[in-house]
Amino acid sequence: MSLNSCLVVVRGFPYDEGSTLQIQRNSVILGRKDAEWEPDIGFENVYVSRKQASISYENGNYTVMDFDSKHGTEVNGIKLTPFVPSALRSSDVITFAKGMICLTFSTRMWEETMDFSPVTHASAASASDDYQLDPVRQLLVLQDLNYSFSDKEYKCLELLLRKERQFVGKEEIIRYVWPERYEEDEIPAASSEEINSLLYRIRKKTHPVISIENIRGKGYILTLSRFAEKYV
Repeated sequence: MSLNSCLVVVRGFPYDEGSTLQIQRNSVILGRKDAEWEPDIGFENVYVSRKQASISYENGNYTVMDFDSKHGTEVNGIKLTPFVPSALRSSDVITFAKGMICLTFSTRMWEETMDFSPVTHASAASASDDYQLDPVRQLLVLQDLNYSFSDKEYKCLELLLRKERQFVGKEEIIRYVWPERYEEDEIPAASSEEINSLLYRIRKKTHPVISIENIRGKGYILTLSRFAEKYV
């Protein structure tokens, strides 16, 4: 593996969606830029720490490391332990500040128009070969059918699909889908009615290929139908 990689921007002001940020040194720092500090790759977002994370290259391998940032760094939805390097592979999805910044890592520069697959959520794709999540267009692609969602619907579905057939508590959903409410004490947390309304819309759009079981008062379990192909 050569030192010729980039980050594809899914979300990350001031960069446009689809921008490629080259990684041409053995170590680069990502974070929030301000008047007194500018990291190697800088974002304009108050929820990103000034020194958020680093991407390093050594002995043919890439790693990413969180600098104990306030809101954390995730790779494929898994939160990194501060100051512990984690292996980074092509198509891995890196997020900061509860998904406000979303980047896809690639070990090659794009010389041709690229498909949306490099920015597919890697953890979701690994869960099932039958579907893909497209975070740019906020689509679920299931056996050549496209299901379109709003921002909140997509984030909720992304979380539940990542933990298919596993219990997901209400608190985890609020933290992932409404990070602005979870972090700000003066903003009321999402209510059960809001969560149920969001899940109702997801169920309506994806029936009958996806079912979401309500564990009364506690959380939810998503199941992808094994018979989905008969509805295509």
